[in-house]
Amino acid sequence: MADPTLTRQLAQSTLEVLKKAGHIVLAPGGNELVLRDLGVLIEPVLKIILSNAGPRPIMGEVSSTFGTEATDEAVEELVSAMRDALLDSDGVEDVFADDRTIERAIFRAFADALKGVERTTDEDDDIPPISVRLDTLGYVAAKAARTADREVLEDALDRAAAAAEAELKTFDDKTHTAFFTPIEQDPERRLDIESAIEEELSDLVDLGVVELPTVKRTVSLPELTDDARRALRRHLDELTQKHLSIALCPGSWDWDAEKRNVVIVFTPLSDPDQTLVDRAMKSFEAELANALGALERSAFEGPPKSRRPTLADSPAALRGALELLRAVEGLPSKAPKSTRSPAVKTLAEKKAPAVKAPAVKAPAEKKPVAKKPAEKKAPAKAAAKPAAKSAAKKK
Repeated sequence: MADPTLTRQLAQSTLEVLKKAGHIVLAPGGNELVLRDLGVLIEPVLKIILSNAGPRPIMGEVSSTFGTEATDEAVEELVSAMRDALLDSDGVEDVFADDRTIERAIFRAFADALKGVERTTDEDDDIPPISVRLDTLGYVAAKAARTADREVLEDALDRAAAAAEAELKTFDDKTHTAFFTPIEQDPERRLDIESAIEEELSDLVDLGVVELPTVKRTVSLPELTDDARRALRRHLDELTQKHLSIALCPGSWDWDAEKRNVVIVFTPLSDPDQTLVDRAMKSFEAELANALGALERSAFEGPPKSRRPTLADSPAALRGALELLRAVEGLPSKAPKSTRSPAVKTLAEKKAPAVKAPAVKAPAEKKPVAKKPAEKKAPAKAAAKPAAKSAAKKK
């Protein structure tokens, strides 16, 4: 039975070559499914290939030989079966090459992977080596491995090997593949090594030893004074926290070399998503425009005008004014305390006349005097009769 770790490595190397050449596109989550389909085909043929063929540079078509007729036939059958498995696999979304092109790519990828295996199997036949192609790791680890210096990278691989109870044997810079010898045979050892490598390379990024590829955007600014630029800095910090704190693509801001524009730097932690970056920049620029407008209005209006203080601004001054008013009007300085609500008045309070300050009396108006009714005079005839009687008596 062939080593499952080596079987997986051969399947992984073949799949990566086809993806990078643009011959196939995997469906979301289809990577493990395709590796499993290819591994089932590779495992029974791998023992024949390793025992009968010494890997060496292979050129030409699929009919090229590994050394013996039996091995050549086994390889041809395996390549054809792998091609059919890729075309029928649910993990493959689309194929963009003809059968012949796919077969040549599989054959060459398979041969290159076996060459690396041959260099390490000669040293230790008891425990097969574990090969890890760094480009197949997560985005951060793969990019860090490509960016790091050779010495820094090998030190990180050594630390990862020690953490996973293995030893780094060789590193192929051309294929970017590291070969490890585990201390003991363990099917899970490969996963431990891959996890340790990803952790070490991620630490290099966190420490700033290795920088990941970034996406930069520039936002133009109007002419700003030093005071306005200082005020804008606070707004930029708030907007960055609000709009650029993206889990898979965090962003930060800084001034350009002349401090006239704002430079936004995104650091993707997975395959860059331009739609995500564009959406974040749109909301960031919209609120930045509002902040610039507020700064411009503030500079145009100037500082707020001061107003004259009033009695309402000073409670002590207000109390003094009220005391003075009471003294002028002759009122008691303080009203008697009452447990009743000010709005409630007793009947006596309602009837009591209000105390008012003395006022100058206006001259009284003359009232018209009512005339007495005239007495009625006796008629003249009635007055003459008594006089006549008096004269008669005298005669």
